[in-house]
Amino acid sequence: MTTPANAESPGYEPTAAQLVRAASLRRFNWFYVYVPIGLFGLIALLLIGLLLWGALSPNIIGTREFASGLADIVIILTIIPLLLLCAIVPLAAIGLVIYRKQQPEREHGRFQTLFWRLDTVVDKARDKTDTAAPKAADVVISGHTRAAYWRALFNNLRKQFTRR
Repeated sequence: MTTPANAESPGYEPTAAQLVRAASLRRFNWFYVYVPIGLFGLIALLLIGLLLWGALSPNIIGTREFASGLADIVIILTIIPLLLLCAIVPLAAIGLVIYRKQQPEREHGRFQTLFWRLDTVVDKARDKTDTAAPKAADVVISGHTRAAYWRALFNNLRKQFTRR
């Protein structure tokens, strides 16, 4: 059976609570998102229109001051959202510090536990190296000592039996 593309699936009907939440969300969006953005946009367009009208009509006395004042207002209204945007990172850092202070103290963090485990592994490796290195060094040193002895012995014997 074919259904129209814009029809909802017959298996789902929202509950009354979901419909109330959706209506509340629509009201919130209209009053706190769409209307303020529309008003600010209308004010910005009005200011830009006044700026253009003041700048392009040279017969009015005080045109330069009028255009300068409107340009200043437009610049200020443009900079304010950018300043708020730049303030997000420091405000977030302050909020994080306050949030962390309100949280109960944890015994240890995950990274601290990981670093302690790595430190234990490094300590074990260092201890094994400290015990094994002298033994390995003794073997190498005694081997070099024997080699030096035999080399010196053969060199002395060769000198005794060869002409100089």
